[in-house]
Formats: sequence, C-alpha cells, structure tokens
Amino acid sequence: MIEQQLKRLLLLGLMGVLLSAVSSCNVIQRSPSTDVLPTISPEAHWSVQPLTQDRSVMKIEVAGTYEEIGYLLGQWHRGQGYLPQSLTASEKEVAHTLLAFYRDVTPSIGQQLRGIYAAYNLSLDDVSEGIPVWDEEGIRILLPGLVERHSCSVIVARPEMAADGHTRLGRNHDWPTKLTDVLLVFTAPQAGYPTVVMTRGFPGFTASDGMNGEGLALGLASVRNVGYDSPAEPALMSTAAYRLVLEQSANVEEAIALLRRTPITFINPSPDEVISHILLADRSGMSAVVEFLPEGIVVSQTNTPYQVMTNSYWAGPADQSNCQRYQSAVEELEEAHGVIDEDRMMEVMSSIHTSTQWTVVYDLEELSLELALPGDGFRQRYRLSLADFIARMNARE
Repeated sequence: MIEQQLKRLLLLGLMGVLLSAVSSCNVIQRSPSTDVLPTISPEAHWSVQPLTQDRSVMKIEVAGTYEEIGYLLGQWHRGQGYLPQSLTASEKEVAHTLLAFYRDVTPSIGQQLRGIYAAYNLSLDDVSEGIPVWDEEGIRILLPGLVERHSCSVIVARPEMAADGHTRLGRNHDWPTKLTDVLLVFTAPQAGYPTVVMTRGFPGFTASDGMNGEGLALGLASVRNVGYDSPAEPALMSTAAYRLVLEQSANVEEAIALLRRTPITFINPSPDEVISHILLADRSGMSAVVEFLPEGIVVSQTNTPYQVMTNSYWAGPADQSNCQRYQSAVEELEEAHGVIDEDRMMEVMSSIHTSTQWTVVYDLEELSLELALPGDGFRQRYRLSLADFIARMNARE
C-alpha cells in the first residue's frame, strides 16, 4: 500500500511539473543565493513561446543538467506567480518520504527539484516550504508535498488617482486552464439593485466580480484557510453572498454590515483548504478588504489612494510582501498616480497577468466596464454600460 501511494505521489509530482507549463506568463528573472545557485553551463538552453494563436498552450524548450533544468523551470514558476508556502506537519512527513524515495529510485528528480528550489532561494534540505504546481484534474500539489496555488488580483484606484475623479476597480480572474461557462450577467431585480457580474455558471446566483447601480463593486481572490470555521447552521455559499452584497448594499459600509450578519460558508471550509477574501469599493472612493479568519470577519482599509488585493492576507497572517503580483501592482500604481483612466488601469492589470481568463475594469461613477479576454491576447476591449441597461429596463415599466 505504501509503495502504491509513493508511486502515485511521484506521478502527480511529474504531471504537475509538465502540465503547469501550459499557462501563459512572462518569465521573471531572479538570482538565488550563491550557496544554492547551480552553475549554468553555456550548453544550457531555455525558450518559451506560444504554441497556439490564443496563447492557451505555451511551448517550452529546456536543456542542461537536471539541476540546471530545474533551476530554469523554477525561474519560470516564479514568473507564473507560484509562491512557496509553509507545509503542515503531515505535509513535511510526506515530503521527507518522497525525497528519500527520489534518492533511492530516481535521483534525477531530486536533482531537478534542487534546481527549482535554488531558483526560489531555498534549499531542498529544508522542506519547511513547498512550491505549488497543478495536476490535470486541478488537484493542487507541490514539489514535494501538498499545498495550494492561489490566483486572482483585484485593484481599487480612488478618485484622486484619476484625472476625471472616478473610482475604478479592476480584476484579473486567473486560472491555470481554459475556463468554460464564463458569463457576463446583467440583472435588474424588482427588490434589489441592478447589477452586472462576471461569473462561472449559476447565473443569477453567484459573482466572482461585479458592480451595482449604486456604484458599489467587488472582486474576490482565493486564500488558504487559516482557521475560519463555517457556521454550524445552514449558511450561504461565499460567491452567493457576494452576489447578495451587490443586490442589497449601496456602499462599502452597508456591504460589510450585510456580510457580518449573514452566515457564510465555503466549499472546503476545513483548515488548509482554499477560501476567498474580497475587495469592496464604492464610488466615493471608500474601499475595504474583507477576510474570514478564526475570529470571524476582519476588515482592512488603507489611507493610500489605492488598495490592492491578491492571494495574500491583509489581516491575521498578513503576507502581501511575499506576493510578486502585489508588489508589481503597487509599483505600477505609484507611477500612474493622477493619470488613471480605463486604458491605464488595463495596463496595470496586464502587468500582473498570470494565466488570466478575463480582465475587467469597472468605472463606479459612469457605471460602465471594459472587459478583455485572452483569446486575442487581451487586445480587444469590450465596453459595456450598466447605466444603459438600467435605463432600458426602466423604460419598460
């Protein structure tokens, strides 16, 4: 039984390395510490290019020693936004068992792993952290062990960031494989605020990001659960709660109050599973990150003219400094102070693409949005208006 489990874990690890190479992102070059840096020979080779016009499949070529191959792939993983994460005691035990297995049976894999860890300034001798990849079923695995890979980025630019004084919220929905059933849904309920949301399936019930007719917008991103316990009573799924927020709240303050009084659960609410947090913003420029922690709902705000949320916590185990996308977004926003419009906001969102399935920018004053998709490399912009939809629905009465 143990031998079968080891073989399965080994297979998953190899599949994760191979299949994670189908996502599109620019490589970010980094220099690991000299004590673990492999010597890159002139014969080593690396290239990456789209295999298909829509960039859904990337072709990677890599050659060299196993450690060099691992190091070059490790740099690619960093460019993809994969971040090391702490392992639980059971995950560390699995990792040590796997490493011993590699040394005895497949030392080449151990050498390649050592190169990958070197690209992260880590040593394979210390498996307190792991580097995540994906397998073909979307099961999250790491090299070596089990961790989560999170994605999505949300940015709010307050009125002082823009020449026209409009608040804008941008969001990248990131996923390692092409998504189906992606929907843009306009809704005008009789007993709620009209909304426009992006979602996957379940139109009318869920929201990944969106905006309502009062100029309230939100976007979600996943985080690893650090101890939030779902209510014992029947509770609303998180994405349904986010949709409810848009239909029943006029501003950030009302949204937070609604979330506090609504029992909310997640698909996998146990520790070490993925949940989500959200960034809220309204047309006044007020914004807040809402997170689900052991003590319950925690709200974080900032005095800067922008607020950025990726897959790093603001409260509790705050770790934004560990996220390259977060840091890059802040740098872009600092440069764009006072000149943000739809185009510039799209540029900021594009600078942190990682397997992005859609990018959307909401203008909370005009009640409009611009949407860009990966099929044409995000070149075409689809401009749509919630205000026009509201006017047309009102004319029907």
